[in-house]
Amino acid sequence: MSVDAVNEIKGLEVNSLIINSTIMSVEKCLQMCNLSIRVVGVSQIPIQFPSTHVTGLIGLSGKCTGFISIAMPERVAVAAVSGLSMESYKSINAQVIDGVGEITNIIAGGIKTKLYNTQWMINNITIPSVILGSNYQISYSKGIEYSSISFEINDPDSLTIQDRVFMVTTSLIQTTNG
Repeated sequence: MSVDAVNEIKGLEVNSLIINSTIMSVEKCLQMCNLSIRVVGVSQIPIQFPSTHVTGLIGLSGKCTGFISIAMPERVAVAAVSGLSMESYKSINAQVIDGVGEITNIIAGGIKTKLYNTQWMINNITIPSVILGSNYQISYSKGIEYSSISFEINDPDSLTIQDRVFMVTTSLIQTTNG
């Protein structure tokens, strides 16, 4: 999906500035990880894949406040961190967890750069946290600008869609600060 294609989705009201900033930041980060990806879905309501095993979470503040989460299956996390660090990992370990935090930070930094000098400008990014496991839910406040973008990695060795799809969500609300 091209960056401008998000504007062509009929019947779905999304903030194209936030969506396009997220897509471009994720694409750039995953290129650094030597992974080929494509956008496979956009949502304005909170959703989560049941196979998610690793989630990077990072807070934001400035003209808006909120957070970004990157939810992915173990296979995607291991592949992304292996590509980023140029080391070969087979499963979740301390280095992969640190790497997921770094990937979360890179994507958040990219979004921060893309939203500079807009009404969604981000001045501060917290340190990332990494959640392991899939039996959790995130509660979202009313009045937020929420978007969820699903990506699929090009992995011909993966047998199931659950091993190839990951999701990046933004949850932002404008503030008077910044």
